[in-house]
Amino acid sequence: MNVYKKVVIAGIALILFAFPLSNLKAEAAFASPEVYVALGDSVAAGTTPNGSLDAGYSDIIANVLAQNGLLAGFSKDFAVPGFTTAHILELLENDEVRQGLEQATMITLSAGANNVLGLVQQDALGQTIIYNQLTANFALNQMRIQYGKLLDEIKAINPTATIYAIGYYFPYPHVLETQQQGVRKMLETVNTIIENEAAARDVTFIDVAWGFDENGIDFLPNSTDVHPNQAGYVSIAKSFFDVTDPRFDVTLEHIPPNPGMSPFLEELMQSF
Repeated sequence: MNVYKKVVIAGIALILFAFPLSNLKAEAAFASPEVYVALGDSVAAGTTPNGSLDAGYSDIIANVLAQNGLLAGFSKDFAVPGFTTAHILELLENDEVRQGLEQATMITLSAGANNVLGLVQQDALGQTIIYNQLTANFALNQMRIQYGKLLDEIKAINPTATIYAIGYYFPYPHVLETQQQGVRKMLETVNTIIENEAAARDVTFIDVAWGFDENGIDFLPNSTDVHPNQAGYVSIAKSFFDVTDPRFDVTLEHIPPNPGMSPFLEELMQSF
């Protein structure tokens, strides 16, 4: 029988699990239960193509770990739809957020895409897009500076937690091919910035695009929304484990029930 209980750390509910560890290999990347905190934007939160919140990649990662006796606690209360790197830096000034991050042994960070996606305008059918390149260049430079500060601040709050910098997929597969080149390059730059800033701080970068983009239209069924369905979130979680612990294959069966929105996150979204 699975045993679990809720504890509250700094006002944030973490689900604690207890499972047998006898089936784990000693050399595995994950060898002891993790306290996992997901930090970031709507992708980390699990926003769906219809704008609701559901189980996303962080929930799936947590569920895979739990099923293998490797999860001591999990929270995605600090994953806030719409947040840019600047918003997340401001979020880290919150005492409850800092205390929550201090408890983590593992942190995933999804940040940066909103810095530029807000500059992109689509037509009603989602087939054409426009944006200003000079404005985008400025936003990318600000994102680079702020992303580095984010990693530095997370490390200052919790020097011992393992941090994973999550990359992004291409969010406009329905756009006409002739329209894609510029914005595709912009999103590739976002990933390059994340990868470079992570490497400079000995943080592992998780490339999700290679496993996601070949199925982009299937994973992004709403042509005017950049959020994936749960199959897309499974792909992101699979990319995570392909890098961190290839023992674990991730399938649709690993999607947990919709966790809903915590009171803490609901209040947090209202305050920003």
